[in-house]
Amino acid sequence: MRVSDTTWIDRLPEEMSGQRMLLRGLLSLCEADESIRWFVIGCSVARGAGDYLSDLDVALGVRDDDFASAVPRIRMAVDGLGDLVDSYQHQIPSVTAAHVRIFAQYVDRSQVDLVVFPASAGSQPFAGAVALYDPDGLVRTRAHREPPTAAQVREWAFHGWCALADVGKYLRRGSAWEALIQLNNARDQLWRLKAVADSVPDAQFGVTSVLDFAPERVAPDVAATVADLDLARLTAAAQQLASLLSQLGQQLPPAFRAAMPEAMARYVINDLSQLTSAAQATGPAPEVSAC
Repeated sequence: MRVSDTTWIDRLPEEMSGQRMLLRGLLSLCEADESIRWFVIGCSVARGAGDYLSDLDVALGVRDDDFASAVPRIRMAVDGLGDLVDSYQHQIPSVTAAHVRIFAQYVDRSQVDLVVFPASAGSQPFAGAVALYDPDGLVRTRAHREPPTAAQVREWAFHGWCALADVGKYLRRGSAWEALIQLNNARDQLWRLKAVADSVPDAQFGVTSVLDFAPERVAPDVAATVADLDLARLTAAAQQLASLLSQLGQQLPPAFRAAMPEAMARYVINDLSQLTSAAQATGPAPEVSAC
C-alpha cells in the first residue's frame, strides 16, 4: 500500500473497532500534516493476529528538517485521538537512530505505541509491517526480520545460563524474590531458543512469537519452570529450566548448536544439582512485612 488508503484498516474485524478509529485518526493526521511522509503499522495487528486488546505498534516518518518541531504537535494529536487516560514520550535506549517514542493509553483499553522517525529512516526495511501512508514511495517492507545469527543465539543462551547461575546464588542466600526474577529472565531466553529450534519467525520476541506462530509446539514441561517464593519449588523450577535449555541447545541447527556455551551449561547444571538438599532443608521463604 503506497499511498493513503483506508481499505486495509476497514478490513480489521469488528471487535477491533477501537483500533480502527485510532488508525483512521492517525491516517487523517498524515494527510493533514505535510511534514509527515509515511506511516506504517507492525507486530500482531499487521500480521492479522491482533484482537480487541492489541496495542497499535506504529511508526511515522517526518521530514528530516521538521523532525524536532513536528514531535510536539504529533504528541498532541495522539493525545486527542480518543478518550485519553495518559501518555508519555521518551527515547528507547536500544534504538540509536534519531527517534521519539510516544505511548498513549485510552479509556477503552486501546493503546498507541508510536515511534516518530526522520523520514529518511524509511529507507531501512520494516519487517512484518504494512505501509498505510507513503505518497513518496519511501518505505520498504519485508515479511519478517532477518533470522538470528549463530552469535546472537549464543548470546541468548549465555544470558539464560548466566541468569540460572544467579538463581543458584540467590537461592544460597535465601533471597527468594531475587531468585524468582532471575528464573523468569532465564525463561525469556529459553523461549527465544525454542523459537529458533522450531524455525519460528522473529525469534527475538520469544514467547510472543512462539504463541503467534507455533502455539501447538509449547510442551507441557515448560510449566514446571514456573515457581512461587518457596525455595524448594524455586530450586526444582530452575533445575527443570536448565534441563530444557540444555535440550534445546541440542535441537538447534548444526551451526547454532556448535556455538552453544557448553562449558557454562555444564557448570550451571552441576551447580544447581547441589542445591536440592539445602533448599528442601530451608523450606519456604520468610514473609516480609509491609513497610
